[in-house]
Amino acid sequence: MRTHLRQIVLEYTLPRPLFMKTPIWIKKNILLKKYNTFGLETKAKYFVKISSKDKLIKTLQWAKENSLPFFILGNGSNILFLNKEFPGIIIKIENNRIKKINQNKIVVGAGMMLKDLLKKFIKENWTGLEWVSGIPGTVGGAVFCNAGGFGYDIGGLVKKVITIDPKTYQEKIYSLKDCKFKYRDSIFKKKKEIIWEVELLIKKGKKEGIIEKAQEYWDYKAKRNLFKYPSAGSVFKNVFAKEVLNKYKKGATIKGGKISVGWFIDQCNLKGKKIGGAMISPYHANVIININKAKGKNILDLIKICKEKVYQKFKIKLKEEIIVIHY
Repeated sequence: MRTHLRQIVLEYTLPRPLFMKTPIWIKKNILLKKYNTFGLETKAKYFVKISSKDKLIKTLQWAKENSLPFFILGNGSNILFLNKEFPGIIIKIENNRIKKINQNKIVVGAGMMLKDLLKKFIKENWTGLEWVSGIPGTVGGAVFCNAGGFGYDIGGLVKKVITIDPKTYQEKIYSLKDCKFKYRDSIFKKKKEIIWEVELLIKKGKKEGIIEKAQEYWDYKAKRNLFKYPSAGSVFKNVFAKEVLNKYKKGATIKGGKISVGWFIDQCNLKGKKIGGAMISPYHANVIININKAKGKNILDLIKICKEKVYQKFKIKLKEEIIVIHY
């Protein structure tokens, strides 16, 4: 018995392993204002930009050795940071290589900006991506949430997705079927894996028509002042018409089986509602904007008000499209 007790005491009195030295490519105490489109003044205890698989794996290993949480960031265009500091490491994926497989397929790095991919599509006379015009996200982020607009979504172009498992550091390949794309949803919201590359289908079109369509989508957003203030774009998912009682559909426009959630919020007279430096946009009710040094909590409070008021009036439970980061 004495020996057993002595072993327990020794286990608890042995010195803890030292904190592993921070790799030179990982930065400390980095402000994230320019890394989230809400423009929130938050920061990360550790921050790194990653463009190679080798560095990604080494960074994940370092985080694991030091028991640090990590968060994978694209362009921060669909993210709401709530607190002043993320206590772990923010890993910003920046691999943006693109290679053509054949006349029907390309492989794109998850860190490529959608606007840059659209430029490549226009240059090569490829059609099908015009709808991303004005979306400030990355390919990986778009695949993660199956981003879309104007009746299209990224899942309609995906052939395969290559991820990296943060536990085994091994690649995994997902076919289109495996991705389980749904409206603003995919398997990757459930899997704790890192989207690294995406294989996309391409098809030829006419350059003039591609440019004209992309400009049309840009103009639609510009006329609604969606570029005037920092925001994360649409806050909530649109509502499926079949989930709404007939008496609540009067006056609503149904497109693709869905009703714009902005219509419901507008019917609750919430446009222009302010809390702190945040406001429900007077130009588009499904957008919350940062008008004067808003805090994450200001935005979250407006989200809660929208959900409460819409449920009271229409008995509809709104679902966020943006990802709220609690820590």
